[in-house]
Amino acid sequence: MAFFLERISNAVSRAANDMSDLAPENEQVRDAANLIDSAALHYLENPGATLRQAIKASCNQDVEDILGWIQN
Repeated sequence: MAFFLERISNAVSRAANDMSDLAPENEQVRDAANLIDSAALHYLENPGATLRQAIKASCNQDVEDILGWIQN
């Protein structure tokens, strides 16, 4: 099971990096890609979690600030 989760983690991280590489000057794209990466990995271990819970678990910053980076 650990091998399977590691492969998923690697694939999600690679996809997030590839997405960020498409628009290297766009911080919103990078922030969104990183958020998707973190949230997806959190959801694997916590299937019932919300996005806000995933953000709280992976970041030491205010949830609204992080979402604001992407929305603005």
